[in-house]
Amino acid sequence: MTADIKGNDAGRIRFAPDGALYFAPLPKSGAGPKPPTSCGVKGTAPSGYSPMGYVDEGGVTITPSISADPVKVWQSAVPVLYNVKEASFQVKATLLETNLATTELFFGAEWKPATEKGADGVEKPIPNTWRLDLSSTPELTEISLVVDWSQGAVQYRAVIERAMISDRGAIQLQRSEAGKFELTIEALDASGRLGYVLTNDNIKDGAVLPGAPFEADLSLDAVKQGGEVHVTGKGAKPNATISVTTGDPKLVPDAGISSPTGTFNIRVTVAADAAVKGYTISASDGAHSAQAGLLTVAAKDAPNT
Repeated sequence: MTADIKGNDAGRIRFAPDGALYFAPLPKSGAGPKPPTSCGVKGTAPSGYSPMGYVDEGGVTITPSISADPVKVWQSAVPVLYNVKEASFQVKATLLETNLATTELFFGAEWKPATEKGADGVEKPIPNTWRLDLSSTPELTEISLVVDWSQGAVQYRAVIERAMISDRGAIQLQRSEAGKFELTIEALDASGRLGYVLTNDNIKDGAVLPGAPFEADLSLDAVKQGGEVHVTGKGAKPNATISVTTGDPKLVPDAGISSPTGTFNIRVTVAADAAVKGYTISASDGAHSAQAGLLTVAAKDAPNT
């Protein structure tokens, strides 16, 4: 579907049917993991980060907010400007897995081997037992957080370079419902940034705007029998199936889709026994079509030109 006359495009509506949370502890001294600078491979943790596991069906809530004070003057009944007082970038999620990451982040402490004094007065580890001490003067752990979400080939990634857990929900232990770890994570200043968002969606550069022309072209004007040519183009719908029409079954196009920015590159293989003549090649994304040009097929033993 393309944008209508008002610029409305249902194909630009986004959902988040798939996603993940990743975190990395930040040491008090020394460098932590390098925050990712690309969307990466879907379903793969960034280098140095660990997955936080399943999130409940409510998903993840991301809240950027700004608090501002109005500046009022004698000469006007309305403010003449607003001055930023506070800014925040908050991530909230309820984690379902009881694992090392969720429990240590929730309780704000580390699991350590449990010990007890033996008859000789020496502390000895208790087999298969771990202990997590809740301090009366807890120290908040600083982490780096990555939130991924995607819809098909379109991916988004929010990166918070420095963050701390600002709030925790209650754990309800029930017979018929899984235990949950509700966490609210707040961004900290990182060289003037609260965080950043990455995407391969065609938001800006190369985006297909309403009325942008659909164009197709041939990589070669002539090819010998048994050779190949590429149909390239731009202005297609993002991630759309591109069909190439050759008018003859002896010229076989590969299957292919357009990129998130609407470009495409489809190979066409010419059979060794294809007729020696000219072929009109065209391409379509289902909503637009254009001629790529006239391809001349020469005999395979013809001299090079």
